[in-house]
Amino acid sequence: MTCRARVDNLKSMRCLNFAVAATVLVAAPSEAQRVPGRDLLHYPIGSLAEAPSLALDSGDGFQTPAGVRLPSGAKIRGSAVALNTGTDRGVSAQLLSIAVALPQEITVAFSAAHAAIDGIGHTVDDPQPIGRDVPYSTVVLSVTGARQSLDHVTSGVALRYRSGEVDGVRRSTVGLDAGVIADRIWGHDARIGLSSFLWGPGSGDGQDASFSGAFDVRAVGADSTRQARVGYSYTFADGASDGHYVFISGRFARWIARAGVARTSAFGANDTAVRLALGLRYARYTVGLSREESAGGFDPTYQVVLSGLFR
Repeated sequence: MTCRARVDNLKSMRCLNFAVAATVLVAAPSEAQRVPGRDLLHYPIGSLAEAPSLALDSGDGFQTPAGVRLPSGAKIRGSAVALNTGTDRGVSAQLLSIAVALPQEITVAFSAAHAAIDGIGHTVDDPQPIGRDVPYSTVVLSVTGARQSLDHVTSGVALRYRSGEVDGVRRSTVGLDAGVIADRIWGHDARIGLSSFLWGPGSGDGQDASFSGAFDVRAVGADSTRQARVGYSYTFADGASDGHYVFISGRFARWIARAGVARTSAFGANDTAVRLALGLRYARYTVGLSREESAGGFDPTYQVVLSGLFR
């Protein structure tokens, strides 16, 4: 297999390697029960350059179940996310979420996420594609609940159903995730977050699950609408990969800005990427755009977030 893209030979070979790795999910007997498409979810869907366990701007709870909790007085929140990597990799993802407030400050949310790669073609003896593209995609459906369980502590759980397809083969599984966010740590304006992703019964042999921890603290600023924060995040997966993320964020009135450097390691290979985001909170709405530089000379990844609160 290969990828149809208007890029140089180096990028084409990397795209070819990506496609070959995808087919291994079907061809290798030892991985016969793995659900295709897990690698498409390594992109930070639903995060505006945030640490996964502190991803709150979109309010969809995809990265951390604790992120769906509605603020006091809000009844409903709707969120929409779109991610695109450009034509050289051809990955796109969409996420829709709706959260509803229940009695006792409980929030329940439903979300649907879809990620796919285009332009993977069948090959035989050379890189020239033959016939139709090979479908490679995954869908994640989540039912999430969250509430402020203690003073300054929000916890959440998510029941997830994931299905994936590659070259006409479709498999599915279920998982259970949890997340917790604590703020005002030791009397200071600091936050700590912990979360899992695709854990529980759906993790299969364990290689699908990932776990994240992060903290940030207000460095300067008078209050939550005029401040600058610094933070650090660590993510690891059972599939021999991990990642470090150092970031700064700031808010001035309606505007939110964030920047960070991510360092990831998987099976001995290391990559470094810069993440940038800009957001605007106006009345009941949050609009944001993020950009992540990609290793290996690929096009950057862009993500757009729109979220609205209704009382």
